[in-house]
Amino acid sequence: MTAVASPCYESPAMRLGPVAIAVALLSVPLFACGPPEKKYNTGVLQYSENARRAYEDAMVAFKDKDWQEAATQLREVRRRFSFSVYAPLAQLRLADIEFEQEKWTESIAQYKAFERENPKHPDAAWARMRIARSYYNQVSDALLLPAQEERDQSAVVESAREIGRYLEDFPGGPQYDQMKELHSDCLARLVAHELYVARFYIRKDKLEAALARTTFAVTKYRGSKRDVEALVLQGEIFLMLKRKSEARTTFEYVLKKFPDHPRSAQAKNFLAKLEKE
Repeated sequence: MTAVASPCYESPAMRLGPVAIAVALLSVPLFACGPPEKKYNTGVLQYSENARRAYEDAMVAFKDKDWQEAATQLREVRRRFSFSVYAPLAQLRLADIEFEQEKWTESIAQYKAFERENPKHPDAAWARMRIARSYYNQVSDALLLPAQEERDQSAVVESAREIGRYLEDFPGGPQYDQMKELHSDCLARLVAHELYVARFYIRKDKLEAALARTTFAVTKYRGSKRDVEALVLQGEIFLMLKRKSEARTTFEYVLKKFPDHPRSAQAKNFLAKLEKE
């Protein structure tokens, strides 16, 4: 029996011939099988450029508020490019990430580390401003807590001190006008606390102690929005202590220094009563 030859399948490549096959293989992109393209160039001359690119890549995530990814990339900038100008910038942005997430304690620690390690950096004023703001942001006005003037004032004291340092060291620095307002608010809060304690002592008939608190308020925290309130109360306590001359001097000072303040009317009334006596 004669074997019947099975039909042979002829592929398109076989029909093209060996030359055509070689040409087709050469046309395949080399990167399909080769190593992936490197993100950054190598070499000493490329160090600064690579650091810039890495920092800018991290800032894309930062501006998108992808804090986790931004933090990861910024830490990589600090690790890989520690001798570049972008390393301290990355450190500062890491502190900014903590601030933006309202992690005040963590942000204070990181800004202080930046300031300590880069004391002459052009952004030192920014770091100091953010430190002061982080302290201020810890002063709570929560409705479930007692009134601010009734509570411990340590957070307000720290905030006033840090803002005061910033205003003194960086006149005209970032957000300077806003920081002046925050400082005035801190002083007003501290005066309110002193007056709260003074009125408590008045109710307990401890007038000398009350006078000491008002005197402290008008000297230590001079320049607050509650100066007139403190001075008028001080004058009242002088009257209670029968120290009329000192009371008159206090009320006259209020009228001269703050003639248009609403509480100055109280000082005027007290002076009128003194004139009748």
